[in-house]
Amino acid sequence: MKGIYKFYNITNGTYYLQVRHRNSIETWSSAGGESISTGSIYNYDFTSSDSQAYGNNMVLKDGEYCLYSGDVNQDGLIDITDNFLIDNDAIAFMTGYLPTDVNGDSVTDLSDAVTADNNALNFVGKVTP
Repeated sequence: MKGIYKFYNITNGTYYLQVRHRNSIETWSSAGGESISTGSIYNYDFTSSDSQAYGNNMVLKDGEYCLYSGDVNQDGLIDITDNFLIDNDAIAFMTGYLPTDVNGDSVTDLSDAVTADNNALNFVGKVTP
């Protein structure tokens, strides 16, 4: 994830950028924060290196660093609770823009459960400053 952001009403200082998404682990910008000035245009690219995230809390996929998927209930940890939610929606053949659609293909199915299960087995959780 990369973007250009403009901060209008901010006091000059050092800040962390926090990214939250419907089914991904909350991720913060690199250790030490980012120096941001009032009215400045700020460009930040999480995808270039895992060190762009606090605690190197990202995964390399197809040459870019990505947020971990699978935190369906947004509690900061990918675990069996998330997999229960995915399994329930998969059994019901749920489709659409759902938190349980971990891989973004608009279908909640076994592939979503596998992704969340693999991340749960690796004890993926949010790492914050």
